[in-house]
Amino acid sequence: MRAAAGQSLKRFLRHRRGSILAEYGLIIGVIVIALIGVTVTGGGIVALCERLVALVIGA
Repeated sequence: MRAAAGQSLKRFLRHRRGSILAEYGLIIGVIVIALIGVTVTGGGIVALCERLVALVIGA
């Protein structure tokens, strides 16, 4: 009985490890895409944020 429980636990941890790696991969992918977007647009994003802040403060 104990061996079966140990195998189930190993299988669960192996499965969980794979899903954690997939989640980290997605997070890293989103960060990379955001960095590329900021790099490609240059100061465009900064200017957009500054305009939005000015609109909010001015309102």
